[in-house]
Amino acid sequence: MPRISYECTKCHRVTKRSFQKASFIKDTVECKYCGARSERLLGSPSTKSTMVVDNGLQGKKTEIIHDIVRLNKERDEKGYNRGD
Repeated sequence: MPRISYECTKCHRVTKRSFQKASFIKDTVECKYCGARSERLLGSPSTKSTMVVDNGLQGKKTEIIHDIVRLNKERDEKGYNRGD
């Protein structure tokens, strides 16, 4: 299960949320402390990542691939040619 970190735009608290599938991940969620918008933090893998079971590591890989597919789709919709 992918575990994503979010930072609140108002109170700046960082929270982590788990999702069943990478396709369920949202870029913004509601802060559970103050109710403001929390934005997704994109971080690099750390040494703590190696302590996650294989399902967690695969979930992280799936999440990154999901973002690349989304960005490529946005580029295609805007009419950008790949390799320009």
